[in-house]
Amino acid sequence: MSASHPATLIIGDIHHQTNLADKALQGVAGAYEKVVFLGDYFDSFFDSPQQMRTTCRWLRSSLAKPDRVHLLGNHDIAYFFAQHRQCRCPGHSTEKQQVFDQEMAGVPPNALQIAALVGEWLLSHAGFSATLARDHSAGEIVRMADSELAHIAPGQESNLLHVGPCRGGHDEVGGPLWLDWSREFHPIAGLNQIVGHTPAKGVVRAKCLTPAGAHRQYELAEPSPRPRMTDLPQPGPDWASVNWCLDCGGVFVGLLEGNKLTPVII
Repeated sequence: MSASHPATLIIGDIHHQTNLADKALQGVAGAYEKVVFLGDYFDSFFDSPQQMRTTCRWLRSSLAKPDRVHLLGNHDIAYFFAQHRQCRCPGHSTEKQQVFDQEMAGVPPNALQIAALVGEWLLSHAGFSATLARDHSAGEIVRMADSELAHIAPGQESNLLHVGPCRGGHDEVGGPLWLDWSREFHPIAGLNQIVGHTPAKGVVRAKCLTPAGAHRQYELAEPSPRPRMTDLPQPGPDWASVNWCLDCGGVFVGLLEGNKLTPVII
């Protein structure tokens, strides 16, 4: 591990699979100095209030660790802002909300973040569209998003909470909690992003933009514990934008060192 580029472990959507998240953390222990979770800790098909309790306790413990950054997903913000019209999400239930309120009492929404900056990479749950990113730098986007998160209140409209038609919403395009990788995510010149949110079982995906404006897509099927990445894109002069979607339908890990992202499925 380079001293000038300490590695960051990026963990995709968990959906109650805290045991696999812990396995991922242990499996590459010593290879990273920081961890970023991409959100969606809660909800899965047919999950129970007891699973919710276990995940809440795991998350509360994880939030106390100084080397970890926790991003919000659409399935998480639904519990923090249960009364907000824009925060409704499939999987939410009254029974699980009651457990959340008990276990997460005193934890404010901004204990988690909308976005994070790691080197040249902008990390969020689903990604930022050009509509929201405009011409801002990744650092400016992080600051704007976290500032807006601090002012979200029931009944107050927020661009962060937009849901596009392809995800059942009425906004023109999804925000960073709902942007659909397959149908809404488009590379933005000068902005490299890493996201989760849109699952494709067993496949890690990349969308890239050449300096001439041509779009390229890549898929890496079932990465081995140490896949060869020499043929896959990295930010640099050959690319105006490189973007990864790490949600492959299970707990997924990306080890980021400088510009190099090494995908690993646990």
